Amino acid sequence: MLDKKNSELFQLLMSTRPKSYPIFIETHSLSARRFFYHLEKINDWLKQNDLPEIDTKQTELIIPSQLIEYWKSQQMKTNPIHRKQVHFDERERVLILLLYTFIRTELISNAHYQFLLNVSKNTVTTDVKRANEFSKKFRVKIRYTREQGFHLRGSEEDKRNLMLKCISMFSSHPSKHEIFEYLFRKQGHQDQFTTYEKHLKNVEKAFRLTFIEERMFDFIYLLQMIHIRQHQQKWVQIHSDTNQFLQKHDMYPVALTIQQALNESTQTEELAYLTILLLGITQGQLSPTSTELLTSMTKKIINDFEKYACFQIKNKPKAIEALYRHFKPAYYRMLYKIPITNPLLEEIKEEHASLFSFVSEVMKPIQEMLNIDIPEDEIGFLTIHFGALLEQNALEAKNKKPIRAVIVCSNGISSSLMVETYLHSLFPNFHWLSPMSKDAFSNLDERDYDIVFSTVPLQTSKTLFIVKPIMNEAEKKLLHHTVMQQLFTHSTPYPTPEQIIKIIERYCVVQHAEKLKEDITAVLYGQPNKTNLRRRQPLLNELITEEMIQFETGISDWKKAIAKAAEPLLQNGYIQPSYIDEMIGNVEKLGPYFIVHPELAIPHARPECGVQKLGMSILKLDEPTYLLNEEKNAVKVLICLAAIDNTTHLKALAQLTKLLGNKESLQALFQAKDKAELLQLIHQYSLT
Repeated sequence: MLDKKNSELFQLLMSTRPKSYPIFIETHSLSARRFFYHLEKINDWLKQNDLPEIDTKQTELIIPSQLIEYWKSQQMKTNPIHRKQVHFDERERVLILLLYTFIRTELISNAHYQFLLNVSKNTVTTDVKRANEFSKKFRVKIRYTREQGFHLRGSEEDKRNLMLKCISMFSSHPSKHEIFEYLFRKQGHQDQFTTYEKHLKNVEKAFRLTFIEERMFDFIYLLQMIHIRQHQQKWVQIHSDTNQFLQKHDMYPVALTIQQALNESTQTEELAYLTILLLGITQGQLSPTSTELLTSMTKKIINDFEKYACFQIKNKPKAIEALYRHFKPAYYRMLYKIPITNPLLEEIKEEHASLFSFVSEVMKPIQEMLNIDIPEDEIGFLTIHFGALLEQNALEAKNKKPIRAVIVCSNGISSSLMVETYLHSLFPNFHWLSPMSKDAFSNLDERDYDIVFSTVPLQTSKTLFIVKPIMNEAEKKLLHHTVMQQLFTHSTPYPTPEQIIKIIERYCVVQHAEKLKEDITAVLYGQPNKTNLRRRQPLLNELITEEMIQFETGISDWKKAIAKAAEPLLQNGYIQPSYIDEMIGNVEKLGPYFIVHPELAIPHARPECGVQKLGMSILKLDEPTYLLNEEKNAVKVLICLAAIDNTTHLKALAQLTKLLGNKESLQALFQAKDKAELLQLIHQYSLT
């Protein structure tokens, strides 16, 4: 059997099917020795199972078509590599312990845990302690008594929420279905995922709903476990007011239909809890009958994002509609504290740190309005959504071209937007069909497309590429290289380091080949673990320098005040005069949209309106100026921003936002008497 690392590499090779193994090695930060070690193990496994082996020839990686077809067919069933045994790491053991205990049908002893996890008694003791530490924030604990054995202590609702978190943490595991099949079998239950999925699809169709595919795995397994608990007379308790409210909700009949179709309990509190879960997995549809509160919150989020990011959305109604689809289920998850796991969270925080910071600021008023905590997992999904919005806004419409490509994404609206955006930029000459779910794709006629990009394995006879919802520059280049080689079998803009070195060696003597290779690789693919998604984002103190700061007693004419604030940018060639005219014109057309705090404004316009290069300048007034000559629009600090695109200014702006979000620092900004004081304050917030 293949272990986890070999299995993951096999899956990666099958899904990406790289033509050049050196590119693959560099992109995934592998050493050649480790790569060939794992490849040897994979080939041993293939040979044992009478499958063709993966070969290498010079720099080429040769994956037999027969093996690819076998892999595709197996992906539609269960992962063949993990069919006979599953190995759990330390984190997985904690989750398995909790899930196993939740659906227990007999007294559980330490020996049961040992047999379940194939570990020693001492390891079980340690894992139980870790499980209790993990469960602490859910107010649940594993306890042991002679009468009950190991069991969970806490309210039924808290236990279920904890289980949902555990399930969601397996949602991106390559053997997730096998793990749960194993778990159910160990407690004498049968995994009925396929049956439940079939019933839910019927309900989805009957009520004209759209369930979020990414959430269905979590929901179906939790629902199976809830039904096990219901058979044991373990019921959830819902507050009477909440229960009455949910009974009147349009989703309540959906919950009733599901329970009746599966011959399960129709107790009102159980149906109310199921209604909450359904609200968290159903995409929002913006319509005249949409909830006024949700609609107004969605518009506020969009408007605040424009304000904080100094970014104007071209098609705001479309942006509001797209965000509403994502935000409605997220709102109910946050309101009722239904947990999710964002498997991309760390990548999002690393690759989109500034944007993540902005979205966190944008969501603070919503958090205060609802008196709830917004988990980082939800902030991460919203960050993907807004990242895609920034990218889409920057791309111009492309003419239709012969190659018809379709994107299939089960990771929800935000992820599909991100995938769509970077694929459009990588392959602008393709004719792109609208992104769709796995179910919608299954009904698509193969004659309507030529190539498929998907975040999940699919059954199709057309060329299929498995892609990640978030890709760094190195991964994008590898994907472009692979697609171009496979579709057109000609050279691409991304040669391998070896190819470049061979050309150099024709005309030069290379004394340090490995060092040269490292430097070329860094240029082509980015430094390992330090990929740069776009151009460098400068710090706040790199933009606001001494020559960009001005102090004035007062300027009564607000138009002249904006022009004065932009004067250092104009004099130093950062902007053209048209940019100042556009900022003033925008205030006249749209109102004082760039007042971000009482008496503080960040005037800006779109990059194409006369920006030459990225810059910021500050004008500080002793006496306020009044935008549109209205007292409510008093401004004493104007920070003029000239952005060259939608993203390069975000790091500096995120640092400025942190400054403005600190009461003491904001007060120091308004009280600063000279450039030195301002520069010292700005320097404090200009850390990398």
